[in-house]
Amino acid sequence: MVEKIRRVSRADVAKMAGVSPTIVSYVVNDNRYVDADKKRRVHEAMNELGYRPNVIARALKGKHSHLILFIVDDLLSDHFGRINKQMNAWAIEHDYFICLCESRNDDDFISQIFQSYFDGVIIGSSTFKVEYLQKVINTNIPVVLFEMKNYSSLEGTFALINSGLYNGAITCCQELLNKKREHIIYVDSFIEAGRKANYCDDFRYSGFVDELKANNKYNDRSFRLITDCENEENLINKINALLDSGFAIDGVFGRTDYVAVQAMYALINRNFKIPYDCSVIGVNNSKSTNYTNPKLSSLDIDREGIGFSATNILSRMFSNEELLKEDLHIGLSTKLIIRESS
Repeated sequence: MVEKIRRVSRADVAKMAGVSPTIVSYVVNDNRYVDADKKRRVHEAMNELGYRPNVIARALKGKHSHLILFIVDDLLSDHFGRINKQMNAWAIEHDYFICLCESRNDDDFISQIFQSYFDGVIIGSSTFKVEYLQKVINTNIPVVLFEMKNYSSLEGTFALINSGLYNGAITCCQELLNKKREHIIYVDSFIEAGRKANYCDDFRYSGFVDELKANNKYNDRSFRLITDCENEENLINKINALLDSGFAIDGVFGRTDYVAVQAMYALINRNFKIPYDCSVIGVNNSKSTNYTNPKLSSLDIDREGIGFSATNILSRMFSNEELLKEDLHIGLSTKLIIRESS
């Protein structure tokens, strides 16, 4: 069992520094004279314990902060921007403020979340490690998690929103198989330098591969995985190497529209005619899909449904409503939008 994170109090600082909580308050507020040695000991204790004075929390005096943290993988993503827009409509109506930030896998990030006194946390990050997700859940802050991968190992009370990616990936695979594609690749998202991709539990990958297995297409002759690419150049080089090895790519499923488009243009540069020589499908149905040449087929995710569900269930959690397990697990569906590329 992971130990629960607890907010560091002034009493904790006082105990370590060997002073009274009142002295700690004087040092924090800098509104009374404090002996230099005591002040030094207080600052050392604050640094060692990770204590962060919070002016908002002092002003609230037990009330709600009306702040919600939204953790995502990519701040520039059209996908998360559209979800945030939907949630922001609720926030404005209910006098809340949504703070958007990129995920970080470190203890200090978790500590900052807890010390900032957010009323709730919404997590839409596939790169946020399970151990850190568990730490956020263990803080007892209401948590809503977008279920983009298998999170069955998580414990505690939290809400899950499943957008239907697993079944959507199956639909995309079926589309490629129906087009009689025999040499299919799955293109994973880009990763930061020095990191290894963790695609196995990802619903897009697992749904796609499970459908390949069901049709006896998950083998060296029929399928390849393109992963651990840091940028467009890495992806292009891996596709070229695969083609040079004799694997005649005729089907592409990209984890996102962006990597699908990069793969499509890499093939076009090798004189492939899309979709005659190869069918290409992405995920997210981003705005750019209508402006590629050819226009990209893509799996559409119900972003409005995600945004509405996230704020609705979080609102119910704020009210301390008695929620059943099924209330905390929300299922949505996707839709494959067929365009010119497939």
